[in-house]
Amino acid sequence: MEGALLIFVPKITPRISYIFSVFFDSIIITPYRVTNSLEEYKSCSGPKFCYADEPIDDGLFFCAAGLLSETGIKTQQMPVSEWKGLKIFCQVDKGALPFDMFSASFFMLSRYEEYTTQGRDGHNRFRAEDSLSFKNQFTDKPVVNLWAKELKKILEEKFPALQIKTTQYKFTPTIDIDVAYAHKGRNLKVKLGSYLYALSRLDIATLGDKTLTLLGLKKDKYDTYDYQESIFKKYTLRPVYFFLAAKRGKYDKNIPIEGISFIDLVKRASSIADVGIHPSYQSQGKPEVVKAEIERVEKALQEKITKSRQHFLRIVLPETYRTLAKLGITDDYSLTHASCPGFRAGTCTPFFFYDLPKEEVLPVKIHSTIIMEGTLREYMKLNPDEAIALSKKLISEVKNCDGEFICIWHNHSIGETSSWKGWRRVFESMIENAL
Repeated sequence: MEGALLIFVPKITPRISYIFSVFFDSIIITPYRVTNSLEEYKSCSGPKFCYADEPIDDGLFFCAAGLLSETGIKTQQMPVSEWKGLKIFCQVDKGALPFDMFSASFFMLSRYEEYTTQGRDGHNRFRAEDSLSFKNQFTDKPVVNLWAKELKKILEEKFPALQIKTTQYKFTPTIDIDVAYAHKGRNLKVKLGSYLYALSRLDIATLGDKTLTLLGLKKDKYDTYDYQESIFKKYTLRPVYFFLAAKRGKYDKNIPIEGISFIDLVKRASSIADVGIHPSYQSQGKPEVVKAEIERVEKALQEKITKSRQHFLRIVLPETYRTLAKLGITDDYSLTHASCPGFRAGTCTPFFFYDLPKEEVLPVKIHSTIIMEGTLREYMKLNPDEAIALSKKLISEVKNCDGEFICIWHNHSIGETSSWKGWRRVFESMIENAL
C-alpha cells in the first residue's frame, strides 16, 4: 500500500496485530501494514515507525514494554503515573512517549485484569472498585482514545502527508425490557400470587393499581412505550431494545414470552428500533439457554438477532463472548460497571473482543456502555440534578474523542412512578445533551 504507515516489530504476535488494528482501523483510521523485515523497513521512504525494545535507526521509535510479546496470563504490576494531564502506565524510559500506549491499551481492552482478580460481587460480576482505573481515578476518562489522540498528533507532525480519517461521534440510546408490564400480560398464577402478597402486607395502593390496570381503567405503570416512541421520533433516533426472554426465575421476571403481549411488544419495538436479546440471569454458563432465548425473540421478530446485552450486566470472561460468537451475535452492549459509570475498557470506540486464553480475536464487537440510570440512582444515590450534571460530563468526554455514547434505560424508570419520579427529566436531558 503506497503511502501507508509502515510499522516495524521484531516479531508479529496476535496481540500486536490486534492492538494495531484497533488503533489504525478504528480510532486513528489510516492505511498501515506491519512488518518484521528489517530490510523492508529500512528501504521504506514513506511514513513509518519502529515498535521494539531498542530503536533500529534515528526514525520515529516507540519503546515496547513487553506485554504484547508475552503469551498466557499472569498478574501484572501496573504502577500509574501522570503525563500531560493523562493517567498512564506501562512506563518506559526511551522513545517518543514515556509509556507504551499499545501495551497499556491492550491491558484495558482485553480486560486483562479481570482474569487475574479473584473478587466478585454478589452477582458474580467483576467489581469496579477492583479495577486499575477506579483505584487510580480514571474510570471517567476514555484513556485509550485520549492516548490515541496524542499518537495522532505525533504522526501528523512527523508525517504531514499521512492521510488520517477522523471517526464520527455517535449516540445510541438503549432500553432494557426486563419487565415489560407490571400487571398486564401476566398468567393467572402470577396474578393471584401478587394479589395475595399485596393483601398480606395490606398494601391497598398496589391492590388498587393492579385492579384498575387489569380492568382496563388505568394504564399499566410500566407501559411507557407511547412516550418512548414519541421521544425517539422527535429526535430522529433509532435506539436498541434488549428483550429478556427467559423462563421465570428469581431475577428473571418478564411477562410470559409465549404470550401475545410479549410478541406484540417485540414487533412494535422493531418498527422504531433495533431489537436484541437480553440473556437472562439464569443463562450464565449455559449456552443452550442463551440459544433458546435468542430463538424465542427471533420467532416473535421473524428475523435474526445479532445484538445482545447481558441481564444484570453479568459477564464471565471469556465464556460469555465465546457463547455469543457461537450463536451468531456480532455486537454486544454489556461492557460497563453496574456500580460505576464511565469507561470500563478505557474506550468509547467499538472494538472486537480479544480472547486472552486462546490469544485470538472473536467476531463480537464490544460497544462500551457509558452510563446506566440504575447506577446513578440505585448505586450512587444521585438526585435528578446530580445525575444530569454527571451525564453531561461523560457525554462531553465521548464527544471530545468522537466516540459512541451509549446509555441504558428501562421502561419502568421513565414511568414517573414511586422512586423514579423526576427521572423522565434526566432521560430527556441526557438525550438532548447527547445530541
